Amino acid sequence: MKRVLLMAGMAFSTLIYAQNAPGLTIHDTRNINDLPSAYSHIVKAEFKSRDVIGVPGKGNYSGMLTIAPWFDNSGNKRHQLNFNDGGIFYRNALSADPQWGNWNKLLLESSEGKVRIGSNDPDTSSAALLRVYDKNDVMMEVTNSYGTFQIAKSGCNGCYGGTSGDTVLRNLGSSHNIIIAQPNDNNDGKSFVGFQDATRGIWIKFLNNGIAKFDGKIHAKEVEVKANVWADYVFKKDYQLKSLDEVEKHITEKGHLPNIPSASEVIANGINVAEMDAKLLEKIEELTLYSIEQNKQLKFQSDKIEKLEQQVQKLLSTQK
Repeated sequence: MKRVLLMAGMAFSTLIYAQNAPGLTIHDTRNINDLPSAYSHIVKAEFKSRDVIGVPGKGNYSGMLTIAPWFDNSGNKRHQLNFNDGGIFYRNALSADPQWGNWNKLLLESSEGKVRIGSNDPDTSSAALLRVYDKNDVMMEVTNSYGTFQIAKSGCNGCYGGTSGDTVLRNLGSSHNIIIAQPNDNNDGKSFVGFQDATRGIWIKFLNNGIAKFDGKIHAKEVEVKANVWADYVFKKDYQLKSLDEVEKHITEKGHLPNIPSASEVIANGINVAEMDAKLLEKIEELTLYSIEQNKQLKFQSDKIEKLEQQVQKLLSTQK
């Protein structure tokens, strides 16, 4: 913004000067790189060899405009603009400085409304309105007193924490959180953050009502699911455990276990993982109760058989 204001100011000053003078005389000083102190109370146009003044860009020669509004440091800095085939470049210095500051390129909007940052970009037909290019690594920053947010394109393994070709987002400073905020806070599910590819379109959606939708597999080392209910109620004394005859009848009539959704319901509506885990545990605990009851019956029958065997043995022994 400062450069834009400076350019506007210099352009306005040049316009006022041009309105009060017949025109600027171009001085052929191509082989001279004058110090800042050589300019005082002057607007001067010069023909320069680009290499002599060390300005970036293209071509052997350039045009240079110097504005020195005052004679010493109290009038602030002298300013120079250089125009060559590679663009427009700017540098400044105080009158007493031993040399000029570094050249900086001014950003220019093309006739198509596009702005490019970086030199020697091989892509001349990019549709981007703003393009930042560097042959190796390229990185942009948004920063304040709390830290810096970086958007980087890694050019090597380990650069910005990525590998060659990776796009890296980094938040450095007092916090490392990166937040994607949705302005729609109506909790209506109408806004989402999505990830997509060219095959399936948007295949992950994080909606503004707390729901996430995944069109694909999830591979994880560990998943923690919060549950509102668990199936230990089966072991309470007042739990009405169905008889196996009742379970058999339900399966015959409905085609699925009691309190478990049917195949058609699951296909149509999906399942809640936490609820389904609780229902499956309910069946496991019911099976445990059935097994305990069967074990009691088997033990009772075993004891009864043992007593009968003892009685038979006694009868046999008395007959001998």
